[in-house]
Amino acid sequence: MRFCDLFISYKIGLKGIKNTIPFTKLPFYRKIAVALVFTFSLISAFLIIIKYYKIAFTLMAATILLLIIFLIIDSTKRNLEKMLKQHYSPYSQKRMRMVIQVLEKYKIDVKNMDLIDMLICEAKAAQIQCDYLTPLKKSIKTLGAIIIPIVVYAVQKIGEDTPQGDILALAVQLIIIILLIFSIVFASATIVKDVLYFEYNQYNNFISDLHQIKIFYSMNDKMLYLPNDI
Repeated sequence: MRFCDLFISYKIGLKGIKNTIPFTKLPFYRKIAVALVFTFSLISAFLIIIKYYKIAFTLMAATILLLIIFLIIDSTKRNLEKMLKQHYSPYSQKRMRMVIQVLEKYKIDVKNMDLIDMLICEAKAAQIQCDYLTPLKKSIKTLGAIIIPIVVYAVQKIGEDTPQGDILALAVQLIIIILLIFSIVFASATIVKDVLYFEYNQYNNFISDLHQIKIFYSMNDKMLYLPNDI
C-alpha cells in the first residue's frame, strides 16, 4: 500500500458525509436572508443593466444592511447553540469517525503521534504537486506590469481629446463596470477556486482532520470510538 491509497480512501469517506446544510433544514431567519439577498442581487444587476443606477445602489445598500442584520442574529448565543447541537457537532462526529476508520483500515494507530506527523508531512508534500496556479503567478505579474502602463497611457489620451462632461460620464460608467466585475469575480471566486484547487483543498481537509485527531482523539480513549447514534 501507499499514501495515495489511504488518501483515496479518505476522499471516498468524505463523499459519504454531507458538509452542507440543506435549505429546508436551515433556520427560518437564514432561509429569509438567503432568499432576500438572492432576490435583491438579481434585481440590482438588472437595474444596472437598464441604467437605473440610483435604485440599484439603494438595493445594494439594503442588501449589505440585511447581511449585517443576519450576521448579528446568527451570532446570538441561542442560535449558535442551536446550530452547534443540530448540525456542527453531529457533522464533526461523523467526519472524525470516518477518519479514524480509514486510518484503522490501513493499520495506523491514531495514538501514535509520530506516525500522524509523518502522514501530515506526506500530505503536505503531495499537496505541492496540486498547486497548479503558483507557476503562473510570475507570468501574471509580468503581464500586469505591461498592461497597466498601456491602460494609463490610453486614459490620458482619451482625457486630452474628450470634453470634461463626457469624461465625468465615462468615469461613472467605468466605476459601475468595475464594481460589477468585482462583484461577479468575488461571487464566483469560491467556485473557481474549488474547481481549480479541488485536490489541493482536499489535502488541506485531510491535514486539518489529522490535526484534530492529534488534539482531541489520540490521547483520549473514550473518544476513539464514537457512538453510532447522533
